[in-house]
Amino acid sequence: MALMKKLKTAQTILKTKSIRGFITTLRLKLDRSFRPDETKIVYDLIKNSSHSGLMIDVGAHHGSSLAPFAELGWQVIAFEPDSNNRVVLEDSFSTWNNVIIDPRACSDQAQPEVTLFVSSESSGVSGLSAFLESHHASEKVSVTTLTDALNEYGFSAKPVDFLKIDTEGFDLMVLKGFPWAQSPHPEIIVCEFEDAKTLPLGYSFHQLAGFLVNKAYRLIISEWYPVTSYGGLHRWRRFSTYPSELVDSQGWGNIIATKDKEIYHQLCQLCKLDRPQTV
Repeated sequence: MALMKKLKTAQTILKTKSIRGFITTLRLKLDRSFRPDETKIVYDLIKNSSHSGLMIDVGAHHGSSLAPFAELGWQVIAFEPDSNNRVVLEDSFSTWNNVIIDPRACSDQAQPEVTLFVSSESSGVSGLSAFLESHHASEKVSVTTLTDALNEYGFSAKPVDFLKIDTEGFDLMVLKGFPWAQSPHPEIIVCEFEDAKTLPLGYSFHQLAGFLVNKAYRLIISEWYPVTSYGGLHRWRRFSTYPSELVDSQGWGNIIATKDKEIYHQLCQLCKLDRPQTV
């Protein structure tokens, strides 16, 4: 039935539009349904490497981002302060010798007890700030810094191959808490931006990007359309190289960053960017 309905729709379009119009309509529909996974892009880059790296996943949620790296034998440190999300994470990975699950939140300052906010709209918007009307206080959690955590786990001198951050607004604070002066800098970073969340916390998309640029990272911006519902599917807009302005100031997305020129060009190829940054 679904196939017949689609065929009838296609026939209607062909009757009312030219072939060129039909192709344009089809392309628009495909564009709107395409949703890149920025962490999978990183995985596609490294999956054929024999090197077993270190991934830090801050805001691990249910573990979908870390799973393919753990399956490759990478050492993974997964931070997930939401106890409900962590139950799912532990069900999948608590018996894995190469996955450490840490119940703390991360920021630029350690704190023994802060409030975690959750929302019925989505399990993915738990965090240290209440940016939705539906957010409510859920539990008290401890906050650490990546500097302290890496020292605790004995990884302060170990290169971080992939740092993924998704903390619903605290991504810059997590970056500031990394031991930049004492540890090798992460080879690839993926972090989230959204001014609607971060301006109330004191920083913007450009300030987040600028922090990484000042650390000599090259950036690819994965921009998504403004969120209509945190519990629903989101529409992706484009990849671009930084410096660049967002098409929509209300948009959100992820920054993919690396210092390595060759890795940067490979990432640009995976993102189908024709004119990568050359500096």
